[in-house]
Amino acid sequence: MTARPSPGPGRLGLTFYIVIAEPTARAHERAAATEAHLDWLKRLETEGKLFLAGPFTGVDGVSTGGGLFILRAASLAEAEALAAADPYNAGGYRTVTVRPWRLDQGAFSLAVSLTGSAARFE
Repeated sequence: MTARPSPGPGRLGLTFYIVIAEPTARAHERAAATEAHLDWLKRLETEGKLFLAGPFTGVDGVSTGGGLFILRAASLAEAEALAAADPYNAGGYRTVTVRPWRLDQGAFSLAVSLTGSAARFE
């Protein structure tokens, strides 16, 4: 693994991989692979590889057929292989671009209710 430069003061410096998935002309056929796609996401989450994921939507909230994923991987090559294995991508319903991304700043809150079986992400 190549040594990474120090992110500098006031920066977290965690490396993730952003996967930008864009719909192809066949995106309208992707329902045939949706169950396998969701299983793929669940597997990545269980393995600790998936940080965040979700579809791009129109202003109406309906998926456009594309999406964004933030992956944990040891290298760009590993992240590209993970993205290629998504049944939507492997089936030709989307094309992907994978880019390294360094998380430096930001904030979020997470509230988990064990008795209420609920979580709130802000």
